[in-house]
Amino acid sequence: WPGPLTLVLPRRERIPDIVTGGGPTVGVRIPAHPVALALLRAAGIPVAAPSANRSLQISPTCAEHVARSLGGLIPLILDGGATSGGLESTVLSLSGDTPQLLRPGLLSPAQIEAVIGPIQRFANLSLPTADAPLPAPGMLSRHYAPRAALEIGLDNGERARLLLAHRKRVGWLTFDPAPPVLPGLIVLTMSRDPALYSTRLYAALHELDAAGVDAILVDTPPDTEAWFAVRDRLERAAVQAST
Repeated sequence: WPGPLTLVLPRRERIPDIVTGGGPTVGVRIPAHPVALALLRAAGIPVAAPSANRSLQISPTCAEHVARSLGGLIPLILDGGATSGGLESTVLSLSGDTPQLLRPGLLSPAQIEAVIGPIQRFANLSLPTADAPLPAPGMLSRHYAPRAALEIGLDNGERARLLLAHRKRVGWLTFDPAPPVLPGLIVLTMSRDPALYSTRLYAALHELDAAGVDAILVDTPPDTEAWFAVRDRLERAAVQAST
């Protein structure tokens, strides 16, 4: 700290229910951004801060995204520029006997384990009951989702042609440096560097949603720890909304 790490700790009685959803723990974080730190110093008290987006939708990475999602619902947007890392913080629970990863993020499990030793990784992220309070954000099966249906695949070129043949507007996040040029297809070439990919991911999804695409195709990221957080976000975004 300061940095992209949220610690889930046992809650004392002085913490109000509205901050924790009535749960027994509270998430604590110290951001590294100078504007956020200046806000905390000016407030002089701990600040309870939910995400600046509607529930389950794509996280914002700039003030424009916040205005598009919450414009007219909040009195002020403090613009500190685009986020540097793109994805949310890593969430680590210290409320039990063993530190447990609740949400992968910009700080990798290996980086944490290099300091404190082994942690429990994704033991069981299902909730005990349907109305149980979430121990951490981003733990629902569907989360971080764009308006358009998102699919992760290996043969997205053919999938794009099929959707286009059915008169769908399609967005494609691809690693291909020379993807096909097809009418109705919006292609965004993504970096093979996981850090650069993370920085751009949400902005790219916001861009495709704003363009009004019907479907978003995403090339499957590598199945390595460096891509752990990216894969988590994409897999949750790809879960279809219940009807």
